[in-house]
Parts: sequence; C-alpha cells; structure tokens
Amino acid sequence: MEPDKLASFKEYGEFILRKIDSVPEYPSKQEDWVPASLDDCLRRLREAAEKTVDLATSPVKIGVMGEFSSGKTLLLGSLIGYADALPVSENPTTGNVTALHIIPQDNFATTQLSNFTVEYLSHEGVHECLRFMLGEANKRTTAAGLPPIPVSRLNSGKDIIGWCEEAWNSSNNLELRYLLRELVLFLRAYQAYGEVLCSGRYQIDATTAREGLQLVEQPMAIQTLSFEDLPPAHIRLPSQPQRLPTKLLQNSFPLIRRVDIDVKISREIWDVTGAAKFILIDFPGLGAANSGARDTFLSLRELAEVQTILVLLNGKSPGSDRANKIFTMMQQQRPGQDLKDLILVGVGRFDQLPLESEGGERELDQLTEDRDLHEEIVFQKLKVLQTTIDGAQAFTTQKDRIVLLSPLLGLADLAKRSSKVKAGSPEFLANLDYPDYLDRSKRLQEKWGRLSQRLLDSDTRSYLGRQLGYFAQDGSLAKLRELIQNHVATHGLKQLHEDTKRAADVVSQQQDHLKDIIDEIHEQGIPTGDSPAFIELRFVVETLDKIYRNFQKNLGKEPLKDRRGFVVSDVVKDELTFKILNWSQWTLLFNKVNNGSIALAESKGAAGKLFDRGNRLNTSLPTKSDDFYPIFEKTVKEVEEFASDRIRQAVVDLLNQLSNQVAPERDQLKAILRPEMEQEIEAKFGVEEAELFYKLLLGCDPNEWKEAIISEITSKDKTVAPEIIFPLARQDEKHNVGQIFDWAPEKSQGLARSSNHQLLVLRLRDEITASVSLHLVQYVSEVNQQINSELEGILDQIIPSLQNLSKKEALLRYLTAGDLPSEVTVPTWLQILSDIAAVSY
Repeated sequence: MEPDKLASFKEYGEFILRKIDSVPEYPSKQEDWVPASLDDCLRRLREAAEKTVDLATSPVKIGVMGEFSSGKTLLLGSLIGYADALPVSENPTTGNVTALHIIPQDNFATTQLSNFTVEYLSHEGVHECLRFMLGEANKRTTAAGLPPIPVSRLNSGKDIIGWCEEAWNSSNNLELRYLLRELVLFLRAYQAYGEVLCSGRYQIDATTAREGLQLVEQPMAIQTLSFEDLPPAHIRLPSQPQRLPTKLLQNSFPLIRRVDIDVKISREIWDVTGAAKFILIDFPGLGAANSGARDTFLSLRELAEVQTILVLLNGKSPGSDRANKIFTMMQQQRPGQDLKDLILVGVGRFDQLPLESEGGERELDQLTEDRDLHEEIVFQKLKVLQTTIDGAQAFTTQKDRIVLLSPLLGLADLAKRSSKVKAGSPEFLANLDYPDYLDRSKRLQEKWGRLSQRLLDSDTRSYLGRQLGYFAQDGSLAKLRELIQNHVATHGLKQLHEDTKRAADVVSQQQDHLKDIIDEIHEQGIPTGDSPAFIELRFVVETLDKIYRNFQKNLGKEPLKDRRGFVVSDVVKDELTFKILNWSQWTLLFNKVNNGSIALAESKGAAGKLFDRGNRLNTSLPTKSDDFYPIFEKTVKEVEEFASDRIRQAVVDLLNQLSNQVAPERDQLKAILRPEMEQEIEAKFGVEEAELFYKLLLGCDPNEWKEAIISEITSKDKTVAPEIIFPLARQDEKHNVGQIFDWAPEKSQGLARSSNHQLLVLRLRDEITASVSLHLVQYVSEVNQQINSELEGILDQIIPSLQNLSKKEALLRYLTAGDLPSEVTVPTWLQILSDIAAVSY
C-alpha cells in the first residue's frame, strides 16, 4: 500500500515541477502588475515539491547515531563485511555524514566500495550551519563568563572572525576554544571555496576518498595556543574545479554536507533479496567534549529525514549521560513524534563491558554453574549489566530491539569463513591475527554463551538469554541485520510515507498561498484575457483527454463484464453448466440406476404391448456416444448465441459507462458543436483543423462507437464447431461405431456387472461440461481481446487529436465565439499558475 501512495505523491510533485518549469523564473519582472511576493512563493513551492519527489523516490533511510567511541564506524564496517571501509579513529574529532547505498552481489566475495560522491552544503545550508554554530557559541560564551555575542555587529565573516579573536583572547575555556577554532576554520573554508563549491557534487576515487576525508589532526593543547597559531586562511579558488584533488578535499572539509558511497555486498554476508530498499547513514560521533557543532548541525539536519534510527551505546562506559543528551537533541529535532518507535538500540563494545568492579570473570563463571538461573539473579550479581540494559531500554519500548554487539567478533567470524573474502584491509587483518588480540573477547563470548544457555534452560522466553545468545553466535551482527530489515519492512516504509505526506502538505500550503496571490491579481483589475467560454472549452477538451487516457491505460486489465459487474465468461460458463445439467438423458439414465448399475429391462404387460416393437430394446436411453451428439450440438449453438448476445450487451454497457463518465463534457460540447461547422472550419482553417473538429465531435460521445465496434466483431466472429469440440468418440469413416457405454446391451449381456454405472455417468457429464466450457471461455476471451483492440484503435485516433486540439487556440476561440478576438491576452504562464494552484494529491 505504501509504495502506491508514494508513487501518487511522486506524480503530484513532478506535475507541479513540470508546470513551474513552464513559468518564468521571476514573473514579477515580466509585468509591472505582478507582485514580487509571487517570485518567493514559486521558489518555496519548487523547494517543497522537490523535497516531496525526493522523499517519494527515496529508499528508507537508517540513521546510525551513537556516543563517541562506541564503535559506531567499526560496526558499520562489520555490517557491510569490511572493517575499515570508513575511517576509524579513537580520537574525538570532526566527521562527516556518510550514506552507504547497499547493492547486493551474488558471489561470495569481498565487499567493494565505489562511486564516492561528495556533496557540498548550499549557500543557504552554510548560513543555517553558521547560525547554529553561533547559537552554540553564545551558550558557551555565557558559560565561560563572557558577555553574549553582539549579533548586531556581526554582519560578515570578517566580523565573526574578529569576534572569535576577541573571545579567544578573553578566555581559555576549553569547550569555548574548541568551538571558536571550529568557527574560524569553517568561515575560512567558506571564504576561500564557498563561491565555487557550494551545492556542488563531485565523484572521487577510493584513494582520494580515503586520503582526503581523513581528518587533519589539530593540536590538543588548545588552551596554550594563541589565536595566530590557528590554521591560516586558504588561497581563494578562482573557478569551479573539474575534479577534487586530495588537498582541496581536506581544505574544504568543513563545507561537506554528505558523502555517498555505493557498497556491493555478497548475499552470503548480508542477504537483502526481496527486502525494501534502504541506505545506511553514518552520523559523526556525538557527545565528546570537542566534537564539532558542525557535526551536530549536519546530524540533526539529516536526522529529520530518516525513518529508522540505530542508536549505539558504549559498552565500555555504561550509564553515561551522553546518550541521553543525544536522545534529547533528536527529540527536539522531531517534536510531537514518539522517537522510541523509530529506534533500534545497539550496545557497542559489549565484549569490553567493565566487569572488573564486580569480581570480573569469576562472577560470570559462578553464574554459569547455577542450574536454576534467572534474569533477576544475573542483574543482582552483575550490576554493570543491569545498568547497560536499563540504559538501552530508555531508548525503545520493545526489548527485542536491543542487541549486544561486538563488531570485532563478527568480523573475526567472517574472516574464518573464507581466505579469499577479506573482512578488512591488510593492516586490520594483521591486527586481527595478532596473538592474544581477541583472546579476552572470545573467552567472554564463550562465557556469555554459556550464561545464555543457562537462562534459556530456566526460561525459554528470557530476553536477556536471547540477547546473550545472539552475541555468542557472531557478536549479534546477524541479529542486527535481521532487525534492520524487519524494521524497514514494518515501520520504515510507513514512516517514509508519513514524512512524504508532511512534505506534500507543505506543497499544498504553498499552493493555497499561490491561489491567494492569483486572486489578488484578479481583484486588482488585471484583465482575464481569454473569455470564460474559451477557458471552459479548453478545460473540457483536456478533461476529455485525461478520461480517455485513463480508460485506455486500464484496457485489458480486467475481463469484459456485464452491467451487474459479473465477468461475461463466468456468466456463459454458468449458462452452459445449467443447460447440460438439464439434459433429459441424465434423468433417464439415473432413473434406471439400481444399486449403482443401469439395467435396460424389457417392457412387460400393457407397457410391452404398447411400446414393444418386436425384439428391439427400448432405445430412448443413450447407450453410445453418438446418442449424446444431437443434444450436445443444440446446446453449443444455443450457448454460443447466448455468449454473443451477452458480449454485445457488455460492449453497450461498457460504452454507456464511459459515456456517463464524460457526460458533462459531452453535453457542453454538443451544445456548441454542429456537424455543418466542419465545412466552415475547413474553409477557414484548413483540412487538419476540420479533421480535428470531426474527431472531437465523434469522440465526445462513446455511444456513437457502438455500431462500428459490434459490426466489426460480428464480421470477424469465429463460430464454435460442435463436431470438433465434442469430447467423445463418434462414428466416422474409420470407425463403424463410437464409444459404447458399459450399460449398453452389447457390453452388458453375459458379463458380470462390476462397474458403477452411476459414477461413470457423473464423470461423463463432467467431462462434457469441462470440454465445452474450455472452448467457450476461449471463444469469449478472443472476442474480448478483439473488443479491446477495436477500442484501442478508436482511442489512438481520438486522444492525439484532443491533445493537438488543445494547442489550437485560434480554432478553440472560433468554436466558442466565432471571429471575436479576446480584448486582452493574459500571459500563458498565469493560466499555468492557476493550474498549479488547483491540482491536489
């Protein structure tokens, strides 16, 4: 259902965009009576329509957010089967929003990354980001005991950098200085590259991506730096580059909005066959003291358009309030919406859960020895585990949306499966193979697995038991992939539809605003130009064209039906079955059945004297196949006539139905069109216009097509030959006799009667019915196809003529007002705007 609704929104948005493309970019510059507000209205309408189309055609977006150092980037690498597909860093730094487009591949092969696309912020996006950063700077300035930002004095980038220097020299507050440095780098990048890079999209290769998107390390001893020690301004780029070299990519890093990457994944790593399309969006790590305000802005901006959120907590430091701060930021970005329904929760680095404060692994070992173990006991003994699960449950309403993760264990499992399929770069694999590198993680994996088994032995419904079991298998990667696909199918598409509908509602609001502006134009006395009759006629022609195109599009999708809505072939089958069941031969045979056998006894007494003709037996009962042929032939002919009659009536009903659909347009056209006008039009305009008029006159009333269609199908009507479709053997040149039934004297005399004649009669009746039904249904189907073909031919003549006619303004004016010209011509674009304002989804 959701895909169909999304397709409707797509058509709605695309229609508006097509119409806007036919309108001057700045209508207020075309005429002095056009208000300037119209230009701004059209700009907002275009943006809203573009967003609607983008959402309607977008796959479900899954945003991956998490605390800093929760292993988020490594988790994404493990999900796609290549550990360091994205840069991994242990230092809290600035990052990028990265979208991974999943492309399945059949062979069990190493995950491949390609088509790296860098998209820069638009100028408007830069200004929005700058406002957000200044807002954060104001908070940190106040917290540092400095006066608020003098917003009225900051009218340019130079002014802002000047204020940054003043604030820097006035305070060595750590968090404030981090943000001041970020502001300066952002502004200097924009001053050097903004003019040529903003809104740009560039394809880069894998090497450039890896080197250029790695972050330049900044000095950590920021409190001892002077303002002059900050990176200097870059040389201004004079023109738009054809490609992005590594150095330019690094220097312009603050202006990047998003990086898109195609990821080819083997189905043996992650099988997304048949699943709804989705993309994984990696947000920069948030929550660290010096994580960037730009990162937060970009993350929250993208978050507004995701349908599923994977929140990753840091298992190394459970109970941190950073995750709660992230949740608060997300909730503020989507007010009025219950985010918990969108969220999946992963506890990253679960293999590094700090157990030392609670007896370490020894307590875990003791728990696994308990034969009657329950979750309450585990949580009582392992408070850190209780804290971890409680923290995860704060984000979601459903426990089964929580997974305990170890990307390293999952990657180690993948690396063992094949020596040809690489789970990461050579450097990563070398670390993975390093002695003792994963010893503790694997040891804990085994112990958590034993604990899981104990819990499930005591209670098969234990959520903790299942969660630990998934972790023990492969670090819960397979379970997380399953959760993602299920959430996309059950919630993501629904959420995408709701997001698209909200965007479409914004379009509708802008349409209302556009309508108000158009009404204002007309109220000011601007002439309407074309007469109402002309506008109405063109609308009638366009409506007629739309109705016929929709009718043509649906032709052949359903079989021919009668006025009751019953399929004609079914009606014919029912009539045939009724007639065959009422053959008198069946009654005569069933009346002679005794204990399942048919006995043809000689007539005795008065009956014998009246009806006995020598030694001949009573032959009124059918004993051979030829006895059924006369009634069979009669029935086939009758049902064939019945079918032809029903088909003709169905054609009439179909055209009546179409005629009723176009009744308002037909009545309006017939009120102004007269057949004798054709000669006048040919003399005045030419043969082409006269032909268009003729097709309009004929095309406005589908009832006029009846006789031609019925005549055509009648002339090509193929009759059903009873002698060919008779399913039983008959006497012919090669056979002296047809099929003789078991109850016939020729077969029954001197033979023991072991056959069930009654059953044979029933089978015979079913065989005859099924055979004739098959041929008659085929007959109806062929006629149905011919009817559709005839209608297609008629519509192929009428539809192009209607479309061409709507462009013949002189002819339309003649049809509505003779030779009278319009007093004032209204620009075509103004009428297009009226069309835009009137359309709805």
